[in-house]
Amino acid sequence: MKLIEAHVTNFRSAEDSEPFSLENVTCLVGKNEAGKSAILLALAALNPHPSTPVVFDRERDYPRRHLTAYSQRHKGEEAVAIQTKWKLTDEEIGDVRDVLGDKALKSPVLEIGRRYNAKPEWKFEIDNKRAVAHLLNDRGFNQEQLAGLKGAEDIADLAAKIGSIPELTENQTALLDWLKPRTSFHTLVYSILKPYLPKFMYFSNYDRMDGAVRLDFLKTWKGNNEILKDENSGARLFMEFLEYAGVPLDEILTVGTYETFNAKLKAASNNITDQILEFWTQNPDLSVIVTIDPARPQDKPPLNENIIGRARIDNALHRVDTPFSERSAGFVWFFSFLVKFAQVKNDATPVVLLLDEPGLTLHGKAQGDLLRYFDEKLAPFHQIVYSTHSPFMVSPNKIDIRPGG
Repeated sequence: MKLIEAHVTNFRSAEDSEPFSLENVTCLVGKNEAGKSAILLALAALNPHPSTPVVFDRERDYPRRHLTAYSQRHKGEEAVAIQTKWKLTDEEIGDVRDVLGDKALKSPVLEIGRRYNAKPEWKFEIDNKRAVAHLLNDRGFNQEQLAGLKGAEDIADLAAKIGSIPELTENQTALLDWLKPRTSFHTLVYSILKPYLPKFMYFSNYDRMDGAVRLDFLKTWKGNNEILKDENSGARLFMEFLEYAGVPLDEILTVGTYETFNAKLKAASNNITDQILEFWTQNPDLSVIVTIDPARPQDKPPLNENIIGRARIDNALHRVDTPFSERSAGFVWFFSFLVKFAQVKNDATPVVLLLDEPGLTLHGKAQGDLLRYFDEKLAPFHQIVYSTHSPFMVSPNKIDIRPGG
């Protein structure tokens, strides 16, 4: 399903964004404090990807100036933070049609919203009469029975009516058995469509992979979920690179030799480096090297103990390699983004990518390379919503000017 419209309310500085449309690639442009980041985070919390578990927190996210009047403003209910509209694909409509017949779903557009402290709410219209008629078709009911059954209001009502008929045929009994565990047409259609809802992956300009990490720290943080804290985002990206390379953290910590792992890390490093260089025209002589080695006692704490993962950048032209953290912020961000995106690019269900200021550390030419990457590699498979201040990050033929910025 494709996201076609969003409306953010009651979330940080975005008290009311007004409904706005979205395309395969959508750029949010506005002055500082206009609410661009708030819109991206609100979208992320609708159905967050596990690697970026954004949630709505009333104390943190509800507009502070109205917080004391929360109950009065929303009449005892939880406030709506995000409302979205989605257009179903032919395949998704076909899945509903296979179960409930043609045109049981009244529209190919549905709405999904989310309140504070609540699960997503789905809204769509079902033609119950058409659905009932489809389920009863070719089941062997006589005209008198059909006259009573076609007035059923929902699945539970239909099951009750069929259950009252004596001496059901095998085909009719099979229908009754199928109906009994299902409570309504709405929950049935929801169960069919829910697996198609894309997850939202949020990635900011400040999310960059650490150049060196202690693997025992990674294991501890992963075990107690501290790896998901913002302050550990760089370490989390390093762990995600290990997973991308096919060298699970637990496995690394239980073996005595590292040659096999370093070979896999080299292959994964080359793979992502090749992806970068296809769209990184600034310096074609760079490559990334990631290694796993025992700590050196003379290194600075805490990297002087246990097993250390390190990333370095090799410059073939100058025959020198430097720590990952000392390279340009733009290159480090691009590499980190590819590590994050590697987790989801082969998922069966597309992901909506939410990128907050992705080109902030890139100059104009590099920003053009990034836009080309969006159009050629991401947009054919995933929707992208990103924010920017840079005119180089805005496609001039896709501008929709709204009042107030």
